[in-house]
Parts: sequence; structure tokens; C-alpha cells
Amino acid sequence: MFLKMTTERTETIVHNATKTFKYSFPTCTNEELLFKLVVPVEIPYDGSPRELLQRVINMFHIPLYLEDELNEKLAQFISDETREFHNSRDEKLLNQLKNNELNVDGIVKQWEKLFKENVVEFAEQKGTSDEEVFAAAYHKLVHSPALDTILQVENSYAKTVSNMMQSRDEDINKLTERQTEEMEEKMRLLNVSTTEEEINETAARQFEAQSVAAARWESQLDALRHTQRAAHRAWLMAALDHYQGQAELATPSNSPLTTFPPETGELVAPGGPVEPRPQLEESFTIHLGSQLKQTHNIRLVAADMLDLCALNHHDNGAAARLQPALALYSGELTGAVVLCEAGAAGAGEPPQRLLRLAAAATEHHFDDINRQLRHIAEAIREPAEQRNARRAQQAGGAGGAAGGGRGGWGGGRALRPGDVLVTRHSNLDTHVIFHLVVDDSLKADITSRHPAILGLRNILKAACCNDVTTISLPLLLRNEITEEMTAAWCVRRAELVLKCVKGFVLEAAGGGGAELRTLHAALPPHAPELFAAVQSLLPSVFRVAGPLRAPRRVTPL
Repeated sequence: MFLKMTTERTETIVHNATKTFKYSFPTCTNEELLFKLVVPVEIPYDGSPRELLQRVINMFHIPLYLEDELNEKLAQFISDETREFHNSRDEKLLNQLKNNELNVDGIVKQWEKLFKENVVEFAEQKGTSDEEVFAAAYHKLVHSPALDTILQVENSYAKTVSNMMQSRDEDINKLTERQTEEMEEKMRLLNVSTTEEEINETAARQFEAQSVAAARWESQLDALRHTQRAAHRAWLMAALDHYQGQAELATPSNSPLTTFPPETGELVAPGGPVEPRPQLEESFTIHLGSQLKQTHNIRLVAADMLDLCALNHHDNGAAARLQPALALYSGELTGAVVLCEAGAAGAGEPPQRLLRLAAAATEHHFDDINRQLRHIAEAIREPAEQRNARRAQQAGGAGGAAGGGRGGWGGGRALRPGDVLVTRHSNLDTHVIFHLVVDDSLKADITSRHPAILGLRNILKAACCNDVTTISLPLLLRNEITEEMTAAWCVRRAELVLKCVKGFVLEAAGGGGAELRTLHAALPPHAPELFAAVQSLLPSVFRVAGPLRAPRRVTPL
């Protein structure tokens, strides 16, 4: 009988070799029948021989009475092969050195580079970056009496951007109406005084006019955001010096505060009308764990996820910015999970409304969302191609590697359901957005091993490791309710997600990092029956803290 164990590995290390470990042992009933074990081992072996032995025993069901003998032979094999590998490699290098076949200068430069990267004594001295200095200055100023002035200035900047975006939409809508009337008139006179060639020329001219108008407005918006960002940073850095002896900061001369009376103007947010805070909500205090209990808060809310991320810049906008500004450079960040539908090409585009909400105000601290998405596309392209090639190789070459055209984050098939990407924001009501890529498989019943559920697991682990203590997530893993989503289906999905989140929170807390204190579970709005059903379900999933009621005592007369 012949057994062979294969291991997946990536040929990234140049100085290594694969050796074959062979071991034979007789069966209990027939000593002439031998089991032959063949295990490929990468030399030098970086892991534990004892751990490798346990993997082999569990995989091939080797009798336990052979464990000591097999462990001794495997350890001896790794030791001998490692010594032989090093001797042959060193002998080859020495011969190359004698024959002047080695680039000594290149080796010296490589050693110098490694020493600078790994040894503090030889590392290049780097000072504090401008971003770190600005972060420290902002954190100090927002925790001072200057907070009110800073919030008003930032909100006034946001109003200016919102006004320009509203003007852009009105201008493009008027242009579209004129073009529609012109095209309808052309079509009415078709074959009378207008030909098909003239209609095609008109359509091409209208498309070019639309592109020119959109590019002109986008250029103006980019220039405005760049000017606001530079002016705001310069004002804050200069104001930090003056703040030492003053209780209040002077409003910058280039601030639009003088043109906007406080909290006035009936404007519509560029990302669409932001609905008021939902009325259907319920908060629970839960306890997780059996020995060392952990206390968390769960807030069940009926609202759209993007409404929880949006900041209303026109209705008491300065007050809405208070909490995000205070926690921006702290260990109590807020996060939100936004679903990105993966199309046929696997693009995983973020929702357009999210892009408009993020563009409605200038990003003063991080790159704007479009630039962050471009950086993500460049960063994931190579790993995604390697993953696709590896999966195609495992499938026998079926499906090819990374096919499809460009689109979304890094091109077609770059992202798969369950992948998570992260963007940072200071102009939204949440600091971190976890973009979870999903597909149409979520329309059917799923299990706890679904890629989207595993993506939630990675999100909660990343949140605990990066000081995110409050996180919002869509409880049904769907952006909207459709006809096939019955009440029973929604309750089953909510129960599955809650139970999985319960285990993931316990797992993430055991790994260290920040404690996830508050979890916002969002249900689709305008569904009071579903909200009531999930509200009654939640105490059965979690151990909910309740008041302690003392037994009633009756005092005899």
C-alpha cells in the first residue's frame, strides 16, 4: 500500500530544496505486507518536526505505537538533510567565490540594506512625519475649548462643497432636459427634415457636452477640496501656537463662516436625503463567556446602513461632528460594514451613494475615498492574480487565472465573495468602513461557512486589533428586502448572523486588542413586524442582563 502526502507551498524562497522522507512499517495481521509512507519535506524545515509528525499521523491514521520511532526517524532525517543541504550549498558558494563568479559588491549592498531595515543602530534616522504632527495637533485642539470653533469651520467647509455639488447637479439636469427636448424634436422630424446621420451626430455632440460639463464641475470640486484642505491644515497648525494663552481660536480669514449664518439653509445632501434617526430601535446589555464574562451593548435599529454612516451638514451639522471628531485619533473608533455587490465580473463596486456621501465634505485627514480605492486596486492586483492562478492550478487549469476586463477594485475576478477592504474617513459618522464583497448566493439559505460569514469573522478580528470599539453591520446581509425574503427567512438569517457574531466576538476578544463594546445590528427600515420578531429573538441568542427582582415578602399582621 502506497501513501503520499502533498503540501501546498509557494516557491518564493530561492535557497531551499524538497527532500522525500520514506518510512515503512508492517501491518498488525501480516508482517509481509508493508505500508510505505512518502512525505515531501522542504529543507531547511522551518516548522516543528513534532508538529509535522502529528499531521502525518492524523492524516494517514498511523498507529500510535509507532509515534516514538517515527518521530526519531523524522527528526534525524530533517537534521541530516539540513546539514547536507548547507554543506553542498556552502561548497558551491565557496567555489563560485574562488572563481570570481559572485558579485561581492552586490552582496555587501544587500547586507547593508538588511542591517538598516532590521537593526535599530544602523537604521536611518527618520523624524516625525507631517501627518503625525497634524494628528497630534488636531487631537490636542479638539480636546480643548477650541472644539466649537473647529467644528463650525469644518461644517462651513462642508456646506460650501455641498452647495457646489448641488449646483453641479442642477446644471447637469438642465443640460439633460435641453438635450432630451432637442433629441425628441429630431426624432419627431425623422425622415421629414432630419436624417439618421444627423441624429447620430446630435447624440455624439450631446454625449461630448455631458462629458465636458461633468469634467468641468469635477475639476472645480477637486480644486475647492484641495484649497480647503490646505487652508484648514495651515490654520490649525498656526492656531496651535496661539492657543497656549487663549481660550478660544480666531476664525480663519478664508473660512466661509461669514457667508453662512449658523445652521441655516434648506439644502439636500449630495448623497441623497438623509433620513432622520430611526424610531424603531432597542438596546440590550449582554454578557458573553462562562468563566470570565464580557459585557457588551447591542443596539437593534431599523435603518439603512448608509444612513448610519452619513453626516447631515445642514441640520445642526456642527453638533453631528462632535463625537466623530473627539474619537478620531483615539482608541475608541467606530466602524461600519457596507455590502459591495459583486457583479458577473466579480468587480465588487462600492455603492454609488456611499461615494457621494464621502464626497459631500472635504476629507481633511486622509486621502479622499476615490484615491483610497485606487490605492486598494493597485495593492490587491498582484495578490489577487496569484490567488486566482493558484486556484486555477488546483482546479486543473479550469477557469483560467484573472480574466475579465477592468472594473471595480483591481479588475474583473480580482475580488471574491468574503473579501474585505478597508477605507478611512473623517467626514462621515464612522471612522472605518469595511467593504464586504457579497454575491447573489446570499439570496438563498446559507451556513456558517459561507464566505460572507467568514468575512464578518475577519472584520471583527480586524476591528479588535485596530481599536474599533463600535461597529455597525447589516443583520440580514442584504441591502434591501425583496419578494423572496419571507418573514421566516429573515428570522432564520438574523438568528444565524447573531449566533456567528456571538462566537466571533468571543474569539476576537481572546486574541487581545481593543474590546468591542457596542454592536449596532441594522435591519431594513419600514418593516416593523420583522423588527419585533428579531427583537424577541435576540434574548434567546444572548444572555441579556436584566433587573434583579427580590422575592416579595409578606409581613404578618
